[in-house]
Amino acid sequence: MSTAAGGCTVRRISEAADNLPGHPTWFRLLAWLWARVPKRVRDIFEARFADVSPGEATGYAVWVAMGIVVGVPEIWAAVEGTGFYWPTISTTIGHLQERWPVVALLPVAAIVMGAYSVLRIRVGETVLQADQQALGRTVEGRLVKQDVSLEELARGGAVPANRDQLKPRRYFALATAVVVGGSLAVAPSENPFIVGYVLYSLIAIFWIVIPNIAAYFFAKDVPFTTLFFTLRSLGRRLQLVAALVAALLVILLLHLAFYPWPVPPD
Repeated sequence: MSTAAGGCTVRRISEAADNLPGHPTWFRLLAWLWARVPKRVRDIFEARFADVSPGEATGYAVWVAMGIVVGVPEIWAAVEGTGFYWPTISTTIGHLQERWPVVALLPVAAIVMGAYSVLRIRVGETVLQADQQALGRTVEGRLVKQDVSLEELARGGAVPANRDQLKPRRYFALATAVVVGGSLAVAPSENPFIVGYVLYSLIAIFWIVIPNIAAYFFAKDVPFTTLFFTLRSLGRRLQLVAALVAALLVILLLHLAFYPWPVPPD
């Protein structure tokens, strides 16, 4: 399919969906806002995102939501100092570092391990461990146990198949309820760091830990791309935006590891 044909397809689907009776209000609002974007900009996005998969689209939504939760307090603190509704992730980790300095290594270790894993095993490749357990990677980017034939190994591997898909709406409805409910439950303590611990821990559990454990041990996939795969997909569509996001992530990583850099300590 050409990009022009893909753009026309996206427009037809969008127009048809917008006219469906009982269509969600939020979607109609987004459609109304999208219609007011300059046509030239809309054409660029429709052409470049015409073949986006549901998992990739959900990945954008998931990581943008996490970026808002993490980024808004960070920017707020940088511009006006403290005083946001919940503490920044950097001050929360900095508070932990005061008690256990080794915590400063954890963000760096997590990013490096994730990046190494992605480079070591790519989608469609299979790696045999010493115990002959085959490891592969799902199209969403998660490492999984895999059963492969000798023919598939001879070709270098295969994409894991015969896997169950969890419903993303139900999963994130539950995740959002737990994250918001847990944060509100500890809010009366009037200790902002407790709120930060609960908020960021629950986000990490539902955004990262549970999807990876479910994929690896139980062959169940939450259909949204991992952070690294989302950035890679974005790079194929909007290279400059992906590079900017990657740069911001590196800055955040350095900020977490060397907190309070770049601001000198009091």
